[in-house]
Amino acid sequence: MSMQRSRFHFFVQHGPAPAMSGVDEPRLEALLASWVSTGREAWPEVALAEEDFLRYLAQRLVPADVSSMTSGDIPVADLYLACACARGIPAAHAALERHFLSKVVRAISRVRGGGVDAEEVLQQLRQRLLASEEGGEPRISEYRGTAPLSAWLRAAAVRTALNLQRAEGRRARVEQEAEGEALGGDVELDYLRRRHHQDFREALVAAVASLSPRERTVLRLHVVEGVNLERIGAMYRTHKSTVSRWVAHARQTLLSRVRESLAERLQLSLGELNSLMLAVGGQLDLSLPGLLRETS
Repeated sequence: MSMQRSRFHFFVQHGPAPAMSGVDEPRLEALLASWVSTGREAWPEVALAEEDFLRYLAQRLVPADVSSMTSGDIPVADLYLACACARGIPAAHAALERHFLSKVVRAISRVRGGGVDAEEVLQQLRQRLLASEEGGEPRISEYRGTAPLSAWLRAAAVRTALNLQRAEGRRARVEQEAEGEALGGDVELDYLRRRHHQDFREALVAAVASLSPRERTVLRLHVVEGVNLERIGAMYRTHKSTVSRWVAHARQTLLSRVRESLAERLQLSLGELNSLMLAVGGQLDLSLPGLLRETS
């Protein structure tokens, strides 16, 4: 861009207006220039128009954070590449393949139950992320920089692999067998679980939706993708003990909100509610991964 401070005005024009009030113009101008420079240095072979990148950032940054951000607060290079991929730039597609997609095979191989072809998963993932649907933007445009692009892509690869499993009926059988083992053959608990299965699922869906974006992301990384607490801590620049507390709090929040929802929905006595929670409590670990994938 040729005019001094034009980045700031372009960014403000395309971002949410309430988030821009009171923003320090010189500071944000310098920050935007730094982000553009970082993206170009990271991917010198990718010819992305500066306007496209600034528009992409303005439409995706969390409004409340704009005025307090620093140059290291977001994965700028990852956002730059995702934006270029969404714009259909061949060099960006090649860079994504070389630096990211080639490394998600390990995550695919860890999918519970196996039985999926890694190359088929990758092909579906490429199609899903990079191809436009009915004139809309490619799905990679949904990347908002709340986690590293590598982690976001691994989660997408695992979702794709599990979708293939589901289509072939493998995942359903594995979960059914696991549920039977978890219940230990108790007839009464099995009856309660079957009778209120849909009530439990609907309550859990609502509880997952009520979590904060960070809670859902941390749970998805840990529960679905198997990322350990130390690595998640590195992503959020905090100690693994803090992440452990986040995970424990999120799980307790889910159970509490499911319990409250079932109590209100079914009008059970305290004893009946306790028996129901005992019956369905074991389903949390079985149902949570699928719901986290669906809400990603």
